[in-house]
Amino acid sequence: MPDAVHASQRVALWHEKAASILVAARRQGTQVERLPVELRPSTVDEGFAIQRKVSDALESRTGAWKCALPSADKAIAAPIYADLIYRSVECSFSAGPVQSTVKAEPELACYLTRDLPPRRYAYSEAEVLDALGDVHLALELLGSRYSHPASLTFPELLADGLFNAGLVIGPRVEFVEAARPDDLPAEFVISLTAAGKTSVSFAGRHPDGNVVSPIVWLANFLRERGLGLQAGQAVITGSYAGVLELPLGRQLQIGFGALGTLPIRFLRSE
Repeated sequence: MPDAVHASQRVALWHEKAASILVAARRQGTQVERLPVELRPSTVDEGFAIQRKVSDALESRTGAWKCALPSADKAIAAPIYADLIYRSVECSFSAGPVQSTVKAEPELACYLTRDLPPRRYAYSEAEVLDALGDVHLALELLGSRYSHPASLTFPELLADGLFNAGLVIGPRVEFVEAARPDDLPAEFVISLTAAGKTSVSFAGRHPDGNVVSPIVWLANFLRERGLGLQAGQAVITGSYAGVLELPLGRQLQIGFGALGTLPIRFLRSE
């Protein structure tokens, strides 16, 4: 057997071993300090390959993607599994025994109305826009399979899905006249009102200036790797106000400026 085949098999086995550790942590609701040194990814491609092995092992349908425009050494792309997407005004969330808050990021979720499958040539912005439909208010729920993620490299975080622990899909944004996703404002006030507490506000701003450019990048990032986006999936593209610490048990109202309000109450799952 050619050496190149042996090398490819060794790499695949390495990715599978690394993925198995992260899969076990997900299934058991535990955390690991980090991957063993011999299994750690050191590049974006290695981290993404392990991420794909995690998805394969979980056999969970991808209901959404998270993404952002890349930097020189970072590529923000990770699946959000359908069984971790919540559409109710109450969300039973797996919080630790001493955890009294849920970490979440206010985002906008853009739904695809048609597939953007893998192909040889790049997708244009116009093609991606034509594939986008409804936009919903959303909260990305944050968590990690690592106990100290802040100390780890980006490829290690990428392998684990970049802190994703779920997604809350809220009300649909009601566009005025014939507005499209590329007409969404880049800035608006994010407000947080908890029952019995004074409302607080944040100056919300999309980190990349708009929701469309990151989705165009994601479609082509996946295309180059033989993957694609599918009709019915949602894509989130960055927090408008960083990380919010949301209390468990209280009725919350998350305001997205003139775009609407997302009502939610987080309950500790048994």
